[in-house]
Amino acid sequence: MSNRSRWLVVMLRVIGLIDLMALLAVFSPRLWMAHSHESLGLGTFPDDPITGYLARCTSIWYASYGLLLWFVSCDVQKYSLLITCLAWTMFIQGFIVMGIDVVEGMPGWWIALEGPCCAGLGASLLLLQRATVRVPDQFPMEQD
Repeated sequence: MSNRSRWLVVMLRVIGLIDLMALLAVFSPRLWMAHSHESLGLGTFPDDPITGYLARCTSIWYASYGLLLWFVSCDVQKYSLLITCLAWTMFIQGFIVMGIDVVEGMPGWWIALEGPCCAGLGASLLLLQRATVRVPDQFPMEQD
């Protein structure tokens, strides 16, 4: 395995582990979520059922994504097209999330961190992927 391949694997696994930590929010008491919300300067955590539902469902999706990143890191050659797709998705998602943050009135520090970090990680994965793995010219379904 080349040095660049190792960096791709490490980056996929680090992002995956960070996303897997979202499992804590899935199973944490509502009181902990409320405390975290207030500690971040986001005001009082709403008591509506939809708030807890969305927080926990979003967290399980993050954790699932983290597991997927770890899985594809086990064979970066075999999953090269999927890694490229995931990296492009992360890159584009960063800009969309930044727009959502602005529209929803998130604090400036949040806007400056969340979207740009997501886009930056996606771009970094794309650069490592390009330097590491030869991506086929066609999608598998187009090959004879």
